[in-house]
Amino acid sequence: MLETPGIAAVLVAGVLTALTPCCLPMLPPLLAGSTGHRFRPLAIVSGSITSFTALGIVTAAVGSITPETFRVPFVVMIIAFGAVMADDDLHSAYTTYASRLTAPITQFTTAFERTHHPLVGGFVLGLFLGFIWLPCVGPILGSVLAYVGTSGDVTGSATLLFSYGVGFSGPLLAVAYGGRRAGDTLTGYVTSLDRPSVIRRVSGYALVATGIALLFEIDKALLAALT
Repeated sequence: MLETPGIAAVLVAGVLTALTPCCLPMLPPLLAGSTGHRFRPLAIVSGSITSFTALGIVTAAVGSITPETFRVPFVVMIIAFGAVMADDDLHSAYTTYASRLTAPITQFTTAFERTHHPLVGGFVLGLFLGFIWLPCVGPILGSVLAYVGTSGDVTGSATLLFSYGVGFSGPLLAVAYGGRRAGDTLTGYVTSLDRPSVIRRVSGYALVATGIALLFEIDKALLAALT
């Protein structure tokens, strides 16, 4: 069984996901909405953490049936998502098709928000937030899910995805309760960075290298050497 990566690392990955130039500009209008209930951001955060944790449990449960059988497909997913992040053409194509896929989900959550209590609507929006932002969060979230799928550790995977959800939700609360000026400042800073594509490509190459190492079971050899 694979050694679980540090919870802190996954937490930081969640924060960085929400702070990407793709996600961050959408935070202020998403959190403000038309209802303005002061607890709505907390409802959104609760929904997103719940959905991420559930994804971790389901993915690990599938992998726990026969971990070695699912190891290769999950590792291939890590390499594939790394390639999407590393290559500009693949990333552009992925973003285009993922946006089409998420359109019905966006329409559903919008309609739900208009017809239900803001807290209930916020929770449902949080449940689907990862899917709505699939073009932005897909490669990173997919890589984390692929990793937990190779472990087959349901409890550890749930903890990891819970941590990812907490990290992902942190910037939401910061923008929601930090005031308009704080939100505008944070958004302006991240969107003004002139090297987001460089960071994305470096992260992609790192994922590809990690996937290749897992594919050739280098992780197992290292663990055996250390024990």
